[in-house]
Amino acid sequence: MAGTRIFVLQLKDLIKTTLFAVLGLVLILLLVYLFVPRGKDTEPAGSGALYIPGTYSAEIILNDSPVAVNVTVSADEILTVQMKSLEETQAVFYPLVRPVMETLAKEIVEYQTADLTPSSEYPVTGRIILDAVQTALDKAIIDPGKVAVR
Repeated sequence: MAGTRIFVLQLKDLIKTTLFAVLGLVLILLLVYLFVPRGKDTEPAGSGALYIPGTYSAEIILNDSPVAVNVTVSADEILTVQMKSLEETQAVFYPLVRPVMETLAKEIVEYQTADLTPSSEYPVTGRIILDAVQTALDKAIIDPGKVAVR
């Protein structure tokens, strides 16, 4: 009888060990499920994004020459509004364009919209610039209908 060994297992110890192993496995699976990205977010800069980041432009025709209005946006805000390529002859014939652009650029960045009312001092020039800025922003706005969901 020297070769025979008898093991005594208590049922409650076996049940406790099995229960803790199952709970540990469930906890690991839950953590993996919660923290592994699933790829459902297809917008370029997160779920709260308003714009596709970049610089967008629109043109204003002054004295038969185009003037570019550039709008730089991040995912959720308007960063800068600038007028490029304003020639000397255009500045002479349209003297309000540069100061109005500077004033409106500050307001657009401050209020984060091009839906502003131009001052009564420069209603036509202000409206032309605001329309160009809105055209550039329309190019940057994320269209929810075009975002594909996986």
